[in-house]
Amino acid sequence: MQITKETPLNVISELGKECDQCNNCCKYDTGIVLKEDIPQIAASFKLTIEDFKNKYLVKHDRFNKQCFKFKQIKDSKHTKPFGTKPYGKCIMLDEEKGCTIHSIKPLHCRVCSTKSKFGEKLTQWFALNYLVNTNDPESIRQWAVYLQYNMPIQGGKLEELIPDRVKLKKILGYEILK
Repeated sequence: MQITKETPLNVISELGKECDQCNNCCKYDTGIVLKEDIPQIAASFKLTIEDFKNKYLVKHDRFNKQCFKFKQIKDSKHTKPFGTKPYGKCIMLDEEKGCTIHSIKPLHCRVCSTKSKFGEKLTQWFALNYLVNTNDPESIRQWAVYLQYNMPIQGGKLEELIPDRVKLKKILGYEILK
């Protein structure tokens, strides 16, 4: 199966179902929560959107787009000489029950399973369709840094996102800032 930037969401959703609920993703990081994910999850907790954000979310910036992530519960035990670990489990993870919002989890959590054989491609698909903004030069520069370490899916090469080579060169050279 070839995943491209243009692969429809329904196909991506099917591939993301490979999650076996091992909770490894949730033990070391949290999912990205888009603004459109929040109302349904907040309603399930019988909270206003603002109360839900304050209690469960932190602002997050990815590819120069503001979104949210679930708060992390970090191990308070100090491991010398560095102190608290920089990662933690998702606030929505119950050690015994697993994800407490599995049936209504955000899109990122639904499609970006690390266990899937398509894991990295699904993560790129999500980033390209929900985070990377081709009209934002800083977003493109941050994507360019990401591509230094990752092979892009079809539709994710810089030249595919910004076909105008002169404009792309100016963006990457910080000649175009906004």
